[in-house]
Amino acid sequence: MTDIGHSRGRRPGWLPPRLTASLGLATTVAMGLSLVAPQPAAAGEIASESFTGSSVDPDKWHSSTATADDPTGYACLTAATGAKGPLKACPDATGDAAGQGALRLTSNKKDQSGFAVAKTPLPSKSGLKFTIDFAAYDPSTGNAADGISLMLLDGSAPLPKAAGKYGGGLGYVGIQGGYLGVGLDVFGNFTKEGYGAGGAKERKPNSITVRGATSVDNPMVATYQSGRKLAVNEAKTRSAAVRTAKVELSTAGVLAVSIDFHDGRGYKDVIEPVDLDEIKGQPKVPDTFRIGFAGSTGYSTEIHELWNGKVETLDPNLSTTVTPKGPVNAGEGAEFEMVTSNDKLAGPTTGEVVTKQTFPDGVTPVSASGDGWDCKVEGQTVTCKRPGSGPDALKPGDKYPPVTVKTKVDGGAKGDKTVTTETTTPGGPKKSPETSKFTVTPAKGPDLTVTTKPTGPVVGGQNAGYTIDVANKPDAGPTDGEVKVVRTFPKGITLVSANGDGWDCKIDGQTVTCKRPGTGADVLNPGKNYPTIHIGTKVDEDAKGELEGKTEVTTPGEQTPGPVTDKTTVTPAPVKDPNLTTVTKPEGDVIQGKPATFTITTSNDKTAGPTRGEVTVERTFPKGVTPKTASGDGWKCTVNGQTVTCTRPGTGADVLKPGDSYPPVKVVTDVDKGAEGQLEGTTGVTSEGNGTNGSTTTDTFVVKTDPSQDISCGGWIRTRC
Repeated sequence: MTDIGHSRGRRPGWLPPRLTASLGLATTVAMGLSLVAPQPAAAGEIASESFTGSSVDPDKWHSSTATADDPTGYACLTAATGAKGPLKACPDATGDAAGQGALRLTSNKKDQSGFAVAKTPLPSKSGLKFTIDFAAYDPSTGNAADGISLMLLDGSAPLPKAAGKYGGGLGYVGIQGGYLGVGLDVFGNFTKEGYGAGGAKERKPNSITVRGATSVDNPMVATYQSGRKLAVNEAKTRSAAVRTAKVELSTAGVLAVSIDFHDGRGYKDVIEPVDLDEIKGQPKVPDTFRIGFAGSTGYSTEIHELWNGKVETLDPNLSTTVTPKGPVNAGEGAEFEMVTSNDKLAGPTTGEVVTKQTFPDGVTPVSASGDGWDCKVEGQTVTCKRPGSGPDALKPGDKYPPVTVKTKVDGGAKGDKTVTTETTTPGGPKKSPETSKFTVTPAKGPDLTVTTKPTGPVVGGQNAGYTIDVANKPDAGPTDGEVKVVRTFPKGITLVSANGDGWDCKIDGQTVTCKRPGTGADVLNPGKNYPTIHIGTKVDEDAKGELEGKTEVTTPGEQTPGPVTDKTTVTPAPVKDPNLTTVTKPEGDVIQGKPATFTITTSNDKTAGPTRGEVTVERTFPKGVTPKTASGDGWKCTVNGQTVTCTRPGTGADVLKPGDSYPPVKVVTDVDKGAEGQLEGTTGVTSEGNGTNGSTTTDTFVVKTDPSQDISCGGWIRTRC
């Protein structure tokens, strides 16, 4: 029957999740078939059977003939002679000499079934590694079938009276006390559902498939469809078809299977480490195991044989990780946690555990301690030891209490670093040192901020003060070198002065540079600020609007260098009123009875504002001096009696700027013949902003007699005698 059994819902070549590390190899010593007592201190061989001789000890091996429900056939020894039967001579002569035989599970006839089970249970407390050579060859039918099962039976269960289901069951499915069956499934039905066991819908030839305990209907554990042949159909001898299987099982319930196809490439991991605890219903690892084998054929056939069986305990397989317990910052202390664990597919430790961590330059260990550990520090190396046996033995999948290593990190350390670890224990594998990486954050540099702002309103035409403040952020490092502030003011704001306690400031055009040591007593610590820099400036008359300045603070190691821009709102200078004045004076002497010319000059004070409206000048002459005409460049003048009134626009091109004067107004007058002595006139000037009454000035001038009219009377100069 060759159409039974398949994987349930798994794709061909499915692999279970891989665990942390592969099994360490045990050293073996041939010790015969029986259980060795007492157990060796380190991992080693605990049982073996070659099956190459002419007999096996009937007190140590169990088998039987087929039952009514099981086709004829039985496991036999190919080198045995004499009586035929289970674990005796085979039904057909093989020609094998003693020492050159094998355990034949089936011949190449249809419906064959054979099994053999060790009677002596083996302890599982140190895990098991079971290796055996096998061969499947020389089918008598077109297809080769079915395959071999390597069985681990619960040692507390009774010996099975018969094999499990033949054909696709490979003699394991349904066997009494079955815990794990590793099917070397040539035909592919061990992977297929059937016989009450779940699996896939179709067979997967040339597969290595693991099924679980009979108590939960032998569930699918894992399967792998190999690209290399399990059976060599063209072979006529076992030596031409030899393969070696290795089954490893730890007390933590982790299983792995590998096959050496004897093609020069060594063992191939076909069932990578799988945690049996993840298989629904699968029992925990029993305290003891019986080793067993079974094979079967159905409508298709081949010879199935085994020899050189051996069971060893598993070696411990330790690994150590070193992990920072927090940030590793240059210039600070840092703690590391060292954790030593045993792989789940391994045996327990049996002797002293020693772990050495070598820390990189720049990270110096100071102390190390952990529950149960004896640690010492020598230079860059931390060495920790513990008994590793008895109550302190480390079981597969377990971890020791962590070790805390305190270190001091150099101020100049930075970047990726590596801790190298070597962990040893008796029986442990020899492997390259482990490495644990971490990153040192460089020592924090200072992170300075600079703030520039005016001390009050900034107004065109006025003085303005500024302050510059330098601070160090709270989460930064201290300064460690010169601190320099460079401030550049915009056009329209001219530097006048710069000073601050501890600062050395120099002005160069629109830029002021201020420096201070930044080290020693002058260091600026995180969260602190330097004394304020005070700046004095003069704002141009025509400055206005948003003016942008730039300030930059620099120091060695500065985290975020770069200029900071700021804007100053400049309020336009307030509008100034014009301040007009006039000066009126005669051109030459004013003489009785003769015309006289007067000039009127209008000026604007240099501290005033420009004119912004019509300018009017009004001149009133005293009696005796009568104005006749008035004119001046740009002026419009009228004469009304004693008064001369002159105007001009006072805006646009005619605006009178501060400190300037208009062209003079010339007034031609007639001077009465009777006018004489000192006379007084007034001149007023008005314009917008110059006041409603304007500015009025009073001037005096002297009217002199006409020299041509003088006569001498008795020696006196008189007008008349």
